[in-house]
Amino acid sequence: MRTAASYFLAIGAIVTLGAAPAAAQAAADNPAMYRGPDREQRLIEGARKEGQVTVYSSMIADQALRPILNGFEAKYPFVKPQYVRDDPPQQLQKVMAEARAGRMVVDVLESTGLEVPVRAAGIDQPFWSPEVEAYKPERRDPNNYWAPTRYSYLGACYNTSLVKPGEAPKNFEDFLDPKWKGKIAWSSTVIGAMLFITGVRNSMGEEKALAYLQKLAKQDIAPIASANRVVVDRVMAGEYALCLDSFLHHPIISARKGAPVAPLPLDPVLTVVSSVMMPKAPPHPHAAMLFIDYLLSKEGQGKLQSADYFPAHPEVSASPDLDKIVPHKIGLKENFISPPKMNADLARSRAIYQELFAK
Repeated sequence: MRTAASYFLAIGAIVTLGAAPAAAQAAADNPAMYRGPDREQRLIEGARKEGQVTVYSSMIADQALRPILNGFEAKYPFVKPQYVRDDPPQQLQKVMAEARAGRMVVDVLESTGLEVPVRAAGIDQPFWSPEVEAYKPERRDPNNYWAPTRYSYLGACYNTSLVKPGEAPKNFEDFLDPKWKGKIAWSSTVIGAMLFITGVRNSMGEEKALAYLQKLAKQDIAPIASANRVVVDRVMAGEYALCLDSFLHHPIISARKGAPVAPLPLDPVLTVVSSVMMPKAPPHPHAAMLFIDYLLSKEGQGKLQSADYFPAHPEVSASPDLDKIVPHKIGLKENFISPPKMNADLARSRAIYQELFAK
């Protein structure tokens, strides 16, 4: 089974798979790109005949995915939604296997970090939804291969029993204080340490970033070969005082339940996006586009708000207590790493990690 690191690193080696010729559709007849005035009615009529839609997503099932699917089914009761919840590496394996077999099961793919590998494999297609026009052009694919669904904000967190709020680091430089040596952890994954390094390079520039990372390496940061959430759990348990790469909403959600943990947004706040994509030759293309419309709409994005996610729709806020880590709500800048940027910078960031931190 591929790890999170290996599926990103394998991007450059992916061979274009494409769709079966028999599945090719004229643009005017393709539900993915149809823009005629009868678009909605055409999608509804087609979806009635198809009767179902299958969504692959990395969202937490009970927290977000099921509420979204239930909302969609309530609006379109003639479509039975099904889902498969997997992390991105497993999602990529599934869709590539289906493409090789020439038989797609997935209708809609929603995930983090798959935009580039799926496109490189040639197994997705452009799509258009009237809902996408509400989203900032710089935050979506110019060729319409993906549209943003949710944001993630990453930064530090600390154990409030071990670190008093006034003593917690306030910026990147504060983590270099000798008193934190051996007390910091991070995830040794692509979405952990490598993304942190990419963020530092993007915000500081290559020369200053390398100088900073060389100093940071002397702090004996503990690598944890697991997801960012696990690092937060170990900080909560008191194994470490600080972590560098938490999803900033995780400490807030845990603190609601009484855990001794708090987030530390660092200016500029590292920001990544999750996206919705549509494969070539989905078995239920009309229902797929209805679902994409719903997911990108204010109604669908409201389900993400209720599920403690950060909606990508500019007119749908996060829940009130999560708003305190949304950069522009607290006067901080965003260090936005687009999917192509994340992919392009990965090899160099991994090389820096191996040279400075992998001991």
